[in-house]
Amino acid sequence: MVRTETGNNLRYERKCRIEGVAKQQVLYYIKHHPAFFRPIFQSRQINNVYFDTPQLQYYKANQIGIADRKKIRIRWYGTELGVAQKPQLEIKLKSGLVGDKLVFPLPAFELPHQLTATFFLQLATKGQIPATILHEFKLLQPTLVNTYQRTYFQSTDKKFRLTLDEDMNFYKPTRWQNRSLHRLTNLSTFILELKYLLAVDKEAAAIFQHFPYRLSKNSKYVNGMDWLK
Repeated sequence: MVRTETGNNLRYERKCRIEGVAKQQVLYYIKHHPAFFRPIFQSRQINNVYFDTPQLQYYKANQIGIADRKKIRIRWYGTELGVAQKPQLEIKLKSGLVGDKLVFPLPAFELPHQLTATFFLQLATKGQIPATILHEFKLLQPTLVNTYQRTYFQSTDKKFRLTLDEDMNFYKPTRWQNRSLHRLTNLSTFILELKYLLAVDKEAAAIFQHFPYRLSKNSKYVNGMDWLK
């Protein structure tokens, strides 16, 4: 189903950037949490192509921490990076720590040797995308490709969801033809993210008390753009 509304699925996304520890330690705190987090879904690889204006307005807004900001990406799942099955165009809208997301399905595709704005615009025109959003997309260009492995957990009361991201890889679209030579890999960092609806925000503080990690600002898009400069 295509979502075109906002405001009905607002949620908090609170992140911890974890470095210098073994994965087993992170899993220990998740599995022994009093909220009884348990795995849901299979761990899977997430693939993204991010888009921005020629002036990198989305990147700069996220970098300096403007309260109202957005990210636009095409996302799909699977270990074969170049073949996208069930891809979707996603628009993430953030206001402070609260976010919402618009999702629009796209037809399957195989990434070409050159990742151009023209290719992705042609792909977007084949999807179920409203004209206003398609008009905005026409002004954008691909700026970053990234992949990572994600594991999913949910509390026993189903109010809170945790994701653990690892094995992050970043690529410049302009160097896609030689991506094996220009890939940046970060294997030493984990991103632990707690997601929950606004209605249970008061309960979230108790969730964080049982993790020995600090909440921190983290954007894979900003990180990737910074690292690949």
